[in-house]
Amino acid sequence: MLNNLEYSSQQFTINGLIGTDLAKWLEIEDLHDSLTLSSDIQKKINLFNFTNPTVGLTMYYNRNSESVVMSNQLVKEFELDNLSLLTNIAGASYYGPHYSNYKYSNTNMVISIVRKFDIGLQSPQTSNIEIYVETNFKVFEKILNSAQYGMGAFHVLVDKQGYVAYSQNNDLLPIGSLYHSEGLAQYVAFEDMNQQDLRLVVFVDRSDYNSEFIKWIWSFVIVIILSITASILIAITIRNYVYRPLINIKNGMNLVSANNFNTRLQHSGLIEFDYMIDQFNNMSYKIQELIKQLEIEEKMKRDTEVAKLMAQINPHFLYNTLNTVQWLARMNGQKEIDHFIASFTKVLSYNLGKDGIIVTVHQELEALKDYIALQQVRYDHQYDIRLHVDEAMLDVQVPRFLMQPLVENSLYHGLGDVGGIIEVIIEQAGQDKLNIIVRDNGSGIDQKKIDQLLSDGVNKTGFGIGLNYVYKTVKSNYGALGELIITSTKGEGTSIQVTLPLNKEGVHHD
Repeated sequence: MLNNLEYSSQQFTINGLIGTDLAKWLEIEDLHDSLTLSSDIQKKINLFNFTNPTVGLTMYYNRNSESVVMSNQLVKEFELDNLSLLTNIAGASYYGPHYSNYKYSNTNMVISIVRKFDIGLQSPQTSNIEIYVETNFKVFEKILNSAQYGMGAFHVLVDKQGYVAYSQNNDLLPIGSLYHSEGLAQYVAFEDMNQQDLRLVVFVDRSDYNSEFIKWIWSFVIVIILSITASILIAITIRNYVYRPLINIKNGMNLVSANNFNTRLQHSGLIEFDYMIDQFNNMSYKIQELIKQLEIEEKMKRDTEVAKLMAQINPHFLYNTLNTVQWLARMNGQKEIDHFIASFTKVLSYNLGKDGIIVTVHQELEALKDYIALQQVRYDHQYDIRLHVDEAMLDVQVPRFLMQPLVENSLYHGLGDVGGIIEVIIEQAGQDKLNIIVRDNGSGIDQKKIDQLLSDGVNKTGFGIGLNYVYKTVKSNYGALGELIITSTKGEGTSIQVTLPLNKEGVHHD
């Protein structure tokens, strides 16, 4: 409040906005100009008070004549010397607290500031002009309002000499007396001092203070209890909406790890967790489907092995019989029959699979050449078989007995007895695939016949298990990574392509 009074009074000095105009007004002799400028000054004073609600009565006062030069309000008769001095600060004098000098106020207390208006003129009419600014009524009442504490209290303002300048309890601490706090044990004192050594003290009734303190303690305890209760409720809420869904997901994972894929987690009601639960349920369903697919492929593999075993005849009896036939052929000088039986024995031995299920492309080609030699004798060399082999693929491992059924199909279903050309192509496709292609220029096969060959292996003859065997072998060993594609055009020929991955474990480059 004192700093605001200091700032407000500065606006009325010679260096202030209003004081500059007043200095001009004091020097004007022309009546008309004087009245005009006086009106402008009055407007500025009123505007200043309107924009500064903490300031009340404001005026220029001539001490010599004890008269008001200019003012924003009506002023009662008073003398500055009769005001009680509070303190002097940097050329300004603070008075009060005292009753306002506003004409129609007799009960409102204010603090005022008085300072010289020095314009450098030595004229007796202007040399004793002083600036007078009061605080607003409400500002003073607000600062020294005892009801604001909600307890029995009173204020005391002590000047820099230690005397009571203002008291709301003249019985205990009268105005003008030397300030002391002895004998006031029934009150608790709170004190604040500014830079000018003015002290404002509030005395609070000790019983009221203790009662208020106890209320605060109880309020604090209640706040703690409410906080703990709220924390518990939040914890329960978090447990219901966060912890339980997490436990639910954890239990679902445990069931999956125990190979139980039939469980479906229920939604929790939270979008984020429901998204995770949906993803988990989808994962569990896909794993279950994959397992079923693996079971189907494994069954296909077993069926293929069974079919192969069923196709095998008693090897000892057949070998003994063939050896006897070959011995008789040699005894009688039948070299062609001898070579035929030798090739047939090799083909039979390879097809019976004594050396394992996985072989190299080179082994497959050697067995295929023996088979071709047999068929050329049978068909009297009416067809031509051309081999186009990428030598880099010779050591690649593949399932046994893939190429012979493909060539056998071209012979029986493509060329027949009319002869023609069969091409066998073995090449690398891309970086990680192997292509085995068998194509002929025969009569071709219609799509219905192709579907039958792949579904039930019709017309299985000779040593070949047929395309049905090749298809199941590819799928059982490679799944979706292996393909068997048949394309045929009536009158132009047939092409069969088997595509295998090179990077399958156990089927790769050495």
